Amino acid sequence: MRIKFLDFLIILLVLICLFSYFLKYREYEQKETLEYSGSQIFKAIKDFENYTSKGFLYNVRIVGRLNMNDSKFEDTGFVTETGKGYFILKDYEGKRYSVGGVMSYKEDVSAEKIVMRIENKSTVFYKAKPIEIKNFEELYEHITSISEFMEFKGIYDIAISGEFTVVPYSDLNEELKKIIYCKNAHFGNETLKLEQFSIRELKNLDDIIKPEKIYTGDFWVIVRTEKEIDELEKYGIKEEDDDNPYIYKDSIHIRL
Repeated sequence: MRIKFLDFLIILLVLICLFSYFLKYREYEQKETLEYSGSQIFKAIKDFENYTSKGFLYNVRIVGRLNMNDSKFEDTGFVTETGKGYFILKDYEGKRYSVGGVMSYKEDVSAEKIVMRIENKSTVFYKAKPIEIKNFEELYEHITSISEFMEFKGIYDIAISGEFTVVPYSDLNEELKKIIYCKNAHFGNETLKLEQFSIRELKNLDDIIKPEKIYTGDFWVIVRTEKEIDELEKYGIKEEDDDNPYIYKDSIHIRL
């Protein structure tokens, strides 16, 4: 009887572990979605700013009306700017709209419904040391390589923020507006300034700018993970910069 009872306990423990894993897997698979009415514009903007500060990737769907002719409006894109009672939405074709609440009239769109979909689970920030490369494809490969320490959590996306000296210098701000997966990208004061710029777009920069040489300076890397980082994993991740010659020591920090 004792052996059978122990076997039963073992089977029970295995089933509990499998059930726990299944729940965790479902949690990772589900993307968090937040919904707001048009009258909740200030709450929506506060959440946009919060998730942007944490480096999360999210998209926003707007249902409302175009104020110029009161026609129905529905589109999805990224928030590139926020203000008092409004925000700027850039859709997947690069078009930009100012969006206000349900009673707004100064903005392009008065929103009746706002849906925010958060695409990743956690973010890891680290400061990368300067390098000199020939083109943006090389920068892509470099960032991918030095971010490999986060592959165990599944890398959903990687973004960068910083100023980059591009030779020869080009003022191509109109062309840069076509870039979709970024908060901001523009030339100014002899440098290219990128803000939360997804590295999936770096190869497109080669086509637009056609650089001969790039000097990075210090820049921030934001690794967006598919799976949530737990408290115990934080300590091991933060020690990674001790062994990586391309990352500044003690620069790693994590946002959940």
